[in-house]
Amino acid sequence: MILIGRYLSPYTRRVAVSLNVLGMPFERRPLTAWHNLEDVRKVNPVGRIPALILDDGEVLFESSAILDHLDQVAGPKRALLPPQEPDRRADLRILAVCLGVMDKAAAARYEMVMRPEDKIHQPWVDHNLGQVRSGLAWLDAHFSHRPEGDDLPQTVISTVVMHDFLEIALADHLEMDRYPALGALSRKWRDADIFRATHPDIDTKQE
Repeated sequence: MILIGRYLSPYTRRVAVSLNVLGMPFERRPLTAWHNLEDVRKVNPVGRIPALILDDGEVLFESSAILDHLDQVAGPKRALLPPQEPDRRADLRILAVCLGVMDKAAAARYEMVMRPEDKIHQPWVDHNLGQVRSGLAWLDAHFSHRPEGDDLPQTVISTVVMHDFLEIALADHLEMDRYPALGALSRKWRDADIFRATHPDIDTKQE
């Protein structure tokens, strides 16, 4: 399999970490929609990452769809999302908040870095950061009340990836120490080989 995307993208990275957890080997092409749009469009007509080229040439895109396929291949005993309700529904709710935080964080960052300084609409930045903070508070409360063990379900994978992304992309705009349970979860896993192998610094060092 070939994974398209850079590890700075939390969507790409959560797929990569999941592949590592499931022991599914893959190659990677660190393309971005901004710098390699035509190449990305060859695998995703919308020109977005991540995309996963399967061994038979079929292409999947959008991280949740890719991860659903990986769980189907892994089977119910190894799947990273619970296969049965109500556990599946509970984990999907956590992931919805986690992905919402990623989306709003990306929206705020794009507004700040893609526009000239005099064109930045600060109320829009503040609105998105407010949504990020409320999502983080909800996730922090969840992991405070339900500390995770030594397994790595998709909820933990995506939350650690989200936390790392925020510390890189919005470190000067968020008070991450307000979310101690998320910080503890990230510290527990970030140095594990399956996460270190996908750290965003890898792409920076290769430039």
